[in-house]
Amino acid sequence: MSNENLKPIMHEIEYGAIKVNLDKLMEKAEISAYKLNNATNIRFQTIQNLQKDVATRIDFNVLARLCYSLNCDVADILEYVPNKE
Repeated sequence: MSNENLKPIMHEIEYGAIKVNLDKLMEKAEISAYKLNNATNIRFQTIQNLQKDVATRIDFNVLARLCYSLNCDVADILEYVPNKE
């Protein structure tokens, strides 16, 4: 990717968001937050925040543990949703 393709971040525009699809993966795997907590040793509150898509950040180690336990890819958990412009 060349520098010509980079878009600067401007505070005046909406640049999109990251959507967390953990709830769908958990439903598909028929696993509760409690079971996922026990399997991954990820804090229960962290799992709930990701499940409800209210988390503001995520640790790479947490992502790796979720991918390993749910047998999925990062792209199955996180999705970029561009702005509507």
